[in-house]
Amino acid sequence: MVIDILLMSGFLLASIAFVQAASLRWAVSESVLLAAWGFALGGIYLVSGEAWPTLAASVVSPALAPQLPPEAYLWIFLPPLLFQAALSVNVREMLGDAAPILLLAIVAVFVATGVVGGAIRLTGLGPLADGLLLGAMIATTDPSAVLAVFREVGAPERLVRLVEGESLLNDAAAIAIAGVLIAALTGDAANVSVTAALRSLGVALGGGLAVGALAGRVFAWLIPALGGEGKAEVSLSFALPYPLYLFADQTLHVSGVVAVVAAGLVISGLGRTRLSPVNWQHLQLIWEQIAAMAGAAIFLLAAMRIPRTLSDAHWVDLIALAVVVAAALAARLVVVFGMLPLLSRLRLTEPVSAAYKLVIAWGGLRGAVTLVLALGLAQDTALPESTRRFVAILATGFVLVSLIVNGTSLKLLIRRLHLDLLSPQEQALQQKAVQLSSIGVSERVHRAARTFHIPEAIADQACNTFRHSIDIGATAFDIEAALSDRERLVIGLVTLAAKERDLIPQYGSGLITIRNLDAMMRNADAMIEEARAGGRIGYQRAAAKILADTPGLRVARFVYRWLGIRQPYGDALADRFELLMCRRVVLHQLIVFNDGSLTPLLGERLAKLLKAILRARIEKAERGLAEVRQCFGHAADVLERRMLLLYALREGRERVAAMYEDRSISKEVYDSIRRELDVAWKLAVPRAHPDIVPTEDEARAIHARVDAASAADAERGAAPPAPAEPAATQESAAAAEQKPLP
Repeated sequence: MVIDILLMSGFLLASIAFVQAASLRWAVSESVLLAAWGFALGGIYLVSGEAWPTLAASVVSPALAPQLPPEAYLWIFLPPLLFQAALSVNVREMLGDAAPILLLAIVAVFVATGVVGGAIRLTGLGPLADGLLLGAMIATTDPSAVLAVFREVGAPERLVRLVEGESLLNDAAAIAIAGVLIAALTGDAANVSVTAALRSLGVALGGGLAVGALAGRVFAWLIPALGGEGKAEVSLSFALPYPLYLFADQTLHVSGVVAVVAAGLVISGLGRTRLSPVNWQHLQLIWEQIAAMAGAAIFLLAAMRIPRTLSDAHWVDLIALAVVVAAALAARLVVVFGMLPLLSRLRLTEPVSAAYKLVIAWGGLRGAVTLVLALGLAQDTALPESTRRFVAILATGFVLVSLIVNGTSLKLLIRRLHLDLLSPQEQALQQKAVQLSSIGVSERVHRAARTFHIPEAIADQACNTFRHSIDIGATAFDIEAALSDRERLVIGLVTLAAKERDLIPQYGSGLITIRNLDAMMRNADAMIEEARAGGRIGYQRAAAKILADTPGLRVARFVYRWLGIRQPYGDALADRFELLMCRRVVLHQLIVFNDGSLTPLLGERLAKLLKAILRARIEKAERGLAEVRQCFGHAADVLERRMLLLYALREGRERVAAMYEDRSISKEVYDSIRRELDVAWKLAVPRAHPDIVPTEDEARAIHARVDAASAADAERGAAPPAPAEPAATQESAAAAEQKPLP
């Protein structure tokens, strides 16, 4: 048994590797190739099983007739697929489209279940219960094939976000509904009535959400204590999905699927500030590979069973498949074209264009999750034989039709709807970016030619070929004429806020507290959304919110004033000091980024305006730091010294690691130095509590000055023009860009 499993695993992995390579070489959907290869294997086994009985029995038989309980397919394949999908989602970006995503992911599942079940019943092709179960199983969508097409043709970001969010969340709803229906079909009296079924569904979804969110929070709480090297964090992430799924499903009797998805979403939202950027990318990459192998394996296993499954099919099943395909498409069109517009009329979301709706309706491909459910159901002997046969054949056939028909035509549909084309604003930026990159590429190519003693004429030919390959026109281009001032300003503000969000995580690992990092990340996301909606005013309004007193600071100040307890107020002020220090250095990095990257792209005049906005933010941060320093006096030096010491230790770690990678020092020397630095880091991370805080009268005077400065800012409204920047400041900002200092 063990040998058979090992042989099958090796064969599956080798097949997956060759299929993935063929998909890249021939530009064919990986899912389609996996289904075709699995179908071919199953057919070969049926035809030639007698010729090579030993080989067929050891390699293919375990896949076609596995000795596994029906729920084992869910246990083995679903947790990694769902966990990786949730882990890869940017939760904060998805919140802006939460309403349409929830409609597509939850309401659409109920609609598809009802429409498919009703169609089966009305046409007399099967009982209503079988039709509803089939509808729930095929209501799940697989984003892998769709997103691969989107990446290839360059689909809009919002369209990708809608499809990705739907496919992540509808798995949980569909599997929960299928579970309730299976319980009813197997004679579970507690779930036979509609009221009891809905109550059971609510408990399963709500309980799974609570358990998963708690597990994700615990995981995020443990991450900072694991050393920060990435190995322990990855190992712990492997330990989460399977136990969580089984504990929720088997012990608590709530939805294990929802629990795994909720945990992944929480970790996705909190992990970026608890892991270094390199370790976070490493974690994402590993889970992406695991999910890719799990999804490909289930495709192969299911496809290998297709010939045997379809060998029992009749012409009536073909008619039923046509009815199911038509009913599923009709249900999707009703949701997309009938219900989505209601959300925009209720102002719950931005309108979704007709082209987007058509792609969402046609691009709802089915894949791994549907096949996992079909495989599990086919082995569930508690269900009637007729139900297992009916649902397994039609679910498998539906996946094949979805992949072959919808999958192969989706790219053509996107191009016919011109969704692969950039907007005029994006085209203008693209042309400008290409021109700028061409200049830099030409300089480096000629420098490389001189290094390798290649004639200049050949370098010119290479540069000309490069320009032709990216289709650079010879005509002069003026971005200021192509885009309005407001359009370029919004682009610049959104770019600055996105860059700020990328810079913040590098101050983790103890330099800045996690709660401050989370607050700054939330503020950066708010700036992106507000800049898109309200331009400069929205950007500045969102940026100012983080400078306001937090509820914790107000409570601590109240406790200090009336009860004389100094500790909470001192901690809250230290948090504020730390946040403002980090914010100030990030803003200096943004000025360097604006000068080096945005000025050539957006033009000098707009770049000066962006710099003025950043300078105004720096001035407000400086005022906030001055107020906190007045509270602490010379004790503020303790906080500044700690931050610089932590920076020095982190810099020391990186330099020693670089010396070891260059083989300048031996492994023994490297380990010895690293141990010493680790001890010093542990001693430096605890933040000393500054004891000097103002008296009540001093605090009131300080806050009065803060209020007066805020009122002056409000009266001025717009940010003042950017003052001339001293050379020393330019040098310090440039240094900050090279290696950020807290």
